[in-house]
Amino acid sequence: MDAIRFFKDRAKSQLKQRRAAGDDRPALQRTQHEVAVNAGFRSWGDMLACREDERDLAALMVREPTLNWAGFGPGDFAKSRAEREAQFTQWRVELRESADHVAQLRAWLVSNADPRKTVNSRAYSYKLKHLAEEELGSYVSNGEIIAAAILAGYSYREVGLNANFGISQHSMRALDDRRRGRR
Repeated sequence: MDAIRFFKDRAKSQLKQRRAAGDDRPALQRTQHEVAVNAGFRSWGDMLACREDERDLAALMVREPTLNWAGFGPGDFAKSRAEREAQFTQWRVELRESADHVAQLRAWLVSNADPRKTVNSRAYSYKLKHLAEEELGSYVSNGEIIAAAILAGYSYREVGLNANFGISQHSMRALDDRRRGRR
């Protein structure tokens, strides 16, 4: 994914919409700055200067506005709306701050999971999360594995908080077999 191109195109599109609405004031640089800030960067320059994996994750989170550290959506409906919104905001920050871990998970997936064209209902995020935890020896959040799989290019379908991916059943069996061998 070319995240810089994504953000440039987004800025140009927003500028075009503003001009079509009759607003002559916004310049491209100002709009680029706003796009970068809305994606979680301090400025356009900071977005350009950061690591590619950070930009990729930020672009993904713009494209998937409900993706967060826990997966998709606002979380526990037993909480009040204000509590859910606060938790969701915190989870978005936590996912955004885990770009290094998401990059590690992305590399692990690419090395261990063959893609397939169609989404496999048995290749689901919560299972992959646990498989990754055992192989990598560290905690993996549901949202981190979802982000890693999407960034790795696997097809996916959102299923509530989780996601199913276009990962071959053969790969899923091989990962399960390795997991059983460690026990």
